[in-house]
Amino acid sequence: MKTTSLRLAAPLVALSAAALAQTADDRAAFDKANAEWRQWRVERLTAETGWVTLIGLDWLVAGENRLGSAPGSELLLPADKAPARVGVIALAGGKTTLRPEPGVALTVDDKPVSGEIELKSDQAEETTLVELGPINFYVIERGGKFGLRIRDREAKLRREFPGLEYFPADPAYRLTARFTPNPPGTQVTVANVLGMSEPTPSPGKVTITLGGTEYTLTALDDTGDGRLFLIVGDKTNGRETYGGGRYLYADPPKDGVTIVDLNRLYNPPCAFTPWSTCTLPPRENKLPLRLEVGEKKFAGAPHA
Repeated sequence: MKTTSLRLAAPLVALSAAALAQTADDRAAFDKANAEWRQWRVERLTAETGWVTLIGLDWLVAGENRLGSAPGSELLLPADKAPARVGVIALAGGKTTLRPEPGVALTVDDKPVSGEIELKSDQAEETTLVELGPINFYVIERGGKFGLRIRDREAKLRREFPGLEYFPADPAYRLTARFTPNPPGTQVTVANVLGMSEPTPSPGKVTITLGGTEYTLTALDDTGDGRLFLIVGDKTNGRETYGGGRYLYADPPKDGVTIVDLNRLYNPPCAFTPWSTCTLPPRENKLPLRLEVGEKKFAGAPHA
């Protein structure tokens, strides 16, 4: 299929002075909102729990998993920030527990951990986040496997974050889209970068028009707040943009309509760290054209 480089051109029409003023005001409002979103994007990415603070992801085995900086630990922490032995995380029957080493200053919700505790995974309503100085860690669950995700508030990439690059913002890519709901309870199977596949709620499909052609995208629900999560691939992936596609949220649909602003396509966490488990675009969400809009490939230093 032929690859299309899509830049949407505005029609050439004569405008009155009032219309010109309105157009200028609309563009100023668009630029302001877009700049604010980009600032929010960086702030969230570099927050204390942002993706650039990740320093590790180790998968648990059934039974006991040693946690600490000692060589040979199944769950390895940095030697300059953690004791040799921090404790043991046990996995049994789909349940994970932490048995801390005596004298290690672990906290949960700012309260000292004095004995064995259950670690609720990121699939629970409230994930158990354990802190040890600038280090924190929590259990994730993916495709029936359990892993320990480790963060460091003092991570090099967070301290030296170089910023993000974007294609020029273009109001023509702020699209009115048609929403077609799926039957309640619909799930679709989506793959991630680890080769795992998981059933994921899909509230419906979103149809957008680009260059006079309609494209229908599968929308996912990963927040439960009514927003539509879109994972989009296009022909810039692997060149100007991240190879595994980009992400986008659309507001909850109203009367069968939502806004899909492609200027807000952004890189998944895997663009910044090897310790994430990013979901890949469904086949129907891989568009046969170049979307020269949104966030470009991250050109910063490797995560350390």
